[in-house]
Amino acid sequence: MQPETGQPEVIQPAPAIPPSTSRIWGGWATVGLGVAIFAIYFVAQNLVAVAFIVNLLLTDQGGNPIQLITDLQTNGFMVSIATIVSVIAGTGFIILFTKLRKGITVFEYLGLKPLNLRTYLFLPVIIIVLLGIFFGLDQIIKSPQSTDFAINIYKTSVWPPLLWIATVVFAPVFEESFFRGFLFVGLKQSRIGPVGAIAVTSLVFALLHAFQYDWYGVVTVLVLGVTFGIVRLKTGSLWSTLLLHSAWNLISMVQTVMVVNGIGS
Repeated sequence: MQPETGQPEVIQPAPAIPPSTSRIWGGWATVGLGVAIFAIYFVAQNLVAVAFIVNLLLTDQGGNPIQLITDLQTNGFMVSIATIVSVIAGTGFIILFTKLRKGITVFEYLGLKPLNLRTYLFLPVIIIVLLGIFFGLDQIIKSPQSTDFAINIYKTSVWPPLLWIATVVFAPVFEESFFRGFLFVGLKQSRIGPVGAIAVTSLVFALLHAFQYDWYGVVTVLVLGVTFGIVRLKTGSLWSTLLLHSAWNLISMVQTVMVVNGIGS
């Protein structure tokens, strides 16, 4: 009970809400946790590969084990399942590490905020510009990137719809949540700032695709990474790059199917 002093009761102000950056993992913590997330993603992917290898060795009597393992690297069915399993594992730990931060939701942390109509209308323009750039480079270099990897994956996919789902839905979910989501957010508010965050995430994004493509393909992925990073920064929403990435993978799948079926050749 308050003493009757004749003075109005003073209401104490609520504690100040800490700035949003204090609710984000710091730069070094982001790098460390990012390595852990990718390690989990990598292990999950290889566990599926091991399961396929064991199955092949048990069922293919008299086959060359080394050749079987080599062929498995471009086995579309294995790649589809490995992609889905590893994406679930990797994305799960992105969510877990994000939820460890108090006072911010996973959607807020990763930047999963709605896009406005102007952004939706602008995203197709970005895709068209990128297609135009790479078409022009193809004409200049006269040595477009090799499509052998994608073709072999598709031909051995067993059930193509599964490969479509893995490529167009699952792969973009993890890669964008990881590169333009978790890593980008943490690095952006570190000493390297937004430009450094775009540069680092784009470079790592390209290097991780080096085993799939030739040098031209890796450069293509690097350009895509920089473009996605800029779009992520300007829109402030991860949805923008998720849609761009899915659209790009969809176009790539369509191109692969056209080559496999001899359309437009």
